[in-house]
Amino acid sequence: MLLPLLLLLLLCLLREGNLSDIVAEGQTTVVFAQDVSLSCTLLSSSGVKQVTWQRVRGQDVQTVATYSENFKDYVDEKFAGKITLNASLNSTSIKIKNTMFDDEACYICSFNLYPAGPKRETLCLTVKGISEVTATMIPDTSSDPGFVVVSCSATGKPSPTLQWRSGVQELEVFTTNYTTGLNRDGSSTVSRSLSLPRVQFQGKHLECVAQSDDQEKTDLIVVPEEKIIENSVTFRHHRILVLVMVFTSFLIIVIYLHTKFNAKKHHRPACAK
Repeated sequence: MLLPLLLLLLLCLLREGNLSDIVAEGQTTVVFAQDVSLSCTLLSSSGVKQVTWQRVRGQDVQTVATYSENFKDYVDEKFAGKITLNASLNSTSIKIKNTMFDDEACYICSFNLYPAGPKRETLCLTVKGISEVTATMIPDTSSDPGFVVVSCSATGKPSPTLQWRSGVQELEVFTTNYTTGLNRDGSSTVSRSLSLPRVQFQGKHLECVAQSDDQEKTDLIVVPEEKIIENSVTFRHHRILVLVMVFTSFLIIVIYLHTKFNAKKHHRPACAK
């Protein structure tokens, strides 16, 4: 009874020893657009022929970079400029620059030993935050010129929440349209629009606030005044004035020519008999 327990304990110790052969380090959660470094160190470099980094997303496995005594550092052209490699036969690290949501994956460092075979460790990276937030004016297609529609959209992970703020008054009481969609890189894009009375908000600043976890981004927009309507009225008045002036000028010319013609007719000398 004692012998099987000792054998089981020995197997566990051997397994734990194999797992601890590689020390993996790095920040596994990063904010969007920040740089992140991942590293692996093999406690013994004996027999190492090549060091490899791979990226795994779902069923897709890509070789990111390799290092060997013969070929030194090599980064696959798909990741050139995006990922840099620093490696030796027992230590390797990669730096991922300007992380995007599609950089979220598991990264495997592999030390290929001869004749023992490969030893691997995995670091899974999570990218979170807000990539962008944009506030815009929507062209008014309604029959009521007294209202203006503003819209805000934000992309992030986890899915952002949107809030409109104004120093004029609370905006939650106005009509809201809210949409959300999932992107291929795992992020979500949400949009929120408001229909506001122009007379209360023209010339005022509105702030769209996007929040995702502890991340926050904002964008400002100014509600335009009714210059477009005023310019349209002014243009219409000018056009009418020009038409009146043209018609008046034409009428004066006609009267002048008619008067001149009649004057010549009355002063024409009589033919001698």
